[in-house]
Amino acid sequence: MIRLRHKVFIHGLRIYDQFVLSVSLFVTVAIAKGVTSWIQIPIIFQREYKLIESVGLIAMLIAWTILFNRFVKYDTNRFVSLYRQIYGHAKASTATAFLLLLAGAIFEFETLGLKSIAVFWSLNLIFGIIARVVVRLLLVLTRQIDSNKRNVLIVGTDPDTIELSQRIAKNRELGYRISGYIALNDEEASQSSLELLGTLADLEVILEKERIDEVLIALPFEKNVEQVLEIVRLGYELGVVVRYTPSSKHAHILKTLHLETYEGCYVLTFFRERHVLQLLVKRFMDLAGSALLLILLSPLFALVALLVKLDSKGPVFFAQERVGMNKRSFKLLKFRSMVVNAEELKAQLAEQNEVDGPVFKIKKDPRITRVGRFIRKTSIDELPQLWNVLVGDISLVGPRPPLFGEVEQYDWLFRKRISIKPGITCLWQVSGRNNLSFGEWMELDKQYINNWSIWLDIKILLLTIPTVLLGRGAS
Repeated sequence: MIRLRHKVFIHGLRIYDQFVLSVSLFVTVAIAKGVTSWIQIPIIFQREYKLIESVGLIAMLIAWTILFNRFVKYDTNRFVSLYRQIYGHAKASTATAFLLLLAGAIFEFETLGLKSIAVFWSLNLIFGIIARVVVRLLLVLTRQIDSNKRNVLIVGTDPDTIELSQRIAKNRELGYRISGYIALNDEEASQSSLELLGTLADLEVILEKERIDEVLIALPFEKNVEQVLEIVRLGYELGVVVRYTPSSKHAHILKTLHLETYEGCYVLTFFRERHVLQLLVKRFMDLAGSALLLILLSPLFALVALLVKLDSKGPVFFAQERVGMNKRSFKLLKFRSMVVNAEELKAQLAEQNEVDGPVFKIKKDPRITRVGRFIRKTSIDELPQLWNVLVGDISLVGPRPPLFGEVEQYDWLFRKRISIKPGITCLWQVSGRNNLSFGEWMELDKQYINNWSIWLDIKILLLTIPTVLLGRGAS
């Protein structure tokens, strides 16, 4: 019965979200058409829609469903907070509004201007939030009924486990009732002041006799792998929900787990990419952005190429071998800003390096040409890298691609920055660039990798514009 209600709730909320999307679109079009009463509603349908427009509308409705399933967590999981539910709905609403704006531009719907999109987004967001708040209140009230409370057995007796159980017991919204505790062994049981139901050896008997809905494991994973797996097996065989609370140092690893099958064998994969849709959007942004900028900036490219050629002997572009994703090499392009033999002179200037770590930088580098100093200060020398973006060597946003010699000097933890595709700009560029230490630079790249999303990329791109225009941190 509980599982039936669970399914009804999930599918009901999905249907509600799609209904609100459709109604929001209808109301938006009605307002844009000047409808002020029920009698005027037929005005909306007076326009003759072409076949391609009808197909586009159906495709958009399907895309809306996919986007909501991607961003919204349709679940009755008691540990999912109201904030996370609203945040997920807000992201889905924003994505659908953007999709509607795109459809309006493609099909030239005169009723889908920016004001109409804002109305659509607001209606969808407001009714979505109201629904989630109401549902949350109903769930809280329902979980206070004694028959609906979940009986939880906790495996573990250390202070952290006790603190967790107290927090669970105090949070009435969860609807949990602590049935008791299980010690790992007799030695741990003798040292515990808790009222124990037994030890891990008694767990099977306890699950058979007691009314237990869930088992919460709070044991150090690295020391108790076999015991944890045994508890999971017992829970599976008896149909009891088993939860595990990892330590903070293991949580970020375990959340990437993905079980796959290959020719009848099971494969447990760590760190499998789960942002496929966002990665597709990222690549689309790279292609569209780089192509557009290469076209718009072509007159500037020609002017800079001429100035570089007149200023000093040598080629217009400087191609340097850099480290790409997972140590793949590629040629990074720049406008040449130094003398032709700059790499040969680098060894002679090594003692003047002003940056810590394996990176080499001098503020008043004697190898830089007159034009080179200007294009470096304004970051114009980086513009040819748009070609690298277009062909897929790098991205618009990502850690700066290092030299192979620099990577060889990296500390172990710094090597993670070459596990993703490098880019033209990243958190380092918008946070001070050359004014930061090497350690701070690496820490910013780590933050970017651990917290990556398409929204973070957009934020960095927007912050890059004033950074470049004002020349912050450039040299």
